[in-house]
Amino acid sequence: MPVYYDQAISFYDATRGYRDGVVDRYREALLGHTGAHASARFLEVGIGSGLIAQAFYPVARHYVGIDYSLGMMRLIRGKLEGDWRPLLAQADARYLPFVAGSFDIVHAVRVFHHLPAWRDCIDEARRLLRSGGALVIVEMIPPDGADRPPWGIVQDKWDEILRGLGVSSDEGVDQGIWLTDDAVRQYIEATGGSADVIDLVRYLEKPVSPRIMVERRVAGMFSSDWRLPEAVHREASRALRDWLERDCEAPDDLVEREMLFRAVIARW
Repeated sequence: MPVYYDQAISFYDATRGYRDGVVDRYREALLGHTGAHASARFLEVGIGSGLIAQAFYPVARHYVGIDYSLGMMRLIRGKLEGDWRPLLAQADARYLPFVAGSFDIVHAVRVFHHLPAWRDCIDEARRLLRSGGALVIVEMIPPDGADRPPWGIVQDKWDEILRGLGVSSDEGVDQGIWLTDDAVRQYIEATGGSADVIDLVRYLEKPVSPRIMVERRVAGMFSSDWRLPEAVHREASRALRDWLERDCEAPDDLVEREMLFRAVIARW
């Protein structure tokens, strides 16, 4: 599993963060749907910079986080309150350094779409769950029928530009599978588990404009671009900026996109 996010340390929180209160609502929804309590043992797969973990300070006495990026985990200290300190470990989600039956809750937020071997990661999470425990896999998706947001419009144009240069955006990084709920649920059921698909939180993202998204793309803030040849990224960036100035409608209009924390909650 490659280290993708060490190079995102300087901008990750600013570009992937949430409005105040959103993560607290996720925590409460997770607790409500799993029945977890203060003495439960939590494992967060892909803890990153602690954007999710920080919300568990009031309720989780035993909280463990793993990530492949040591640099991202170094950002967590500045988010912690009081003497609460989650246990952190650098680890591959396929081979976790814990004994079987160690945790009541294993959860991962915006992580599994980066994991080509996601089935192996589910198997490993299952190994670590105590009897009655739950695996919670969360991705962010727009509600059905939502308008195409600025990031989507810019993404479409970027993909078109790359195709014109003879490459695919998928060539920029070792892509995982953008999982469907059905694929995850079917695998869990095939391994003897049960799975519910639940929208835990509906929220508004921080507002962005096409110009903001273009500048983030040009600055190399998307993991899907990190392995593009430098010359390709430079030429694609030039073409994207030209499109923004010449053809993009309302390039500076800020848009708040509605999104969902959609979870697959699995038990065995």
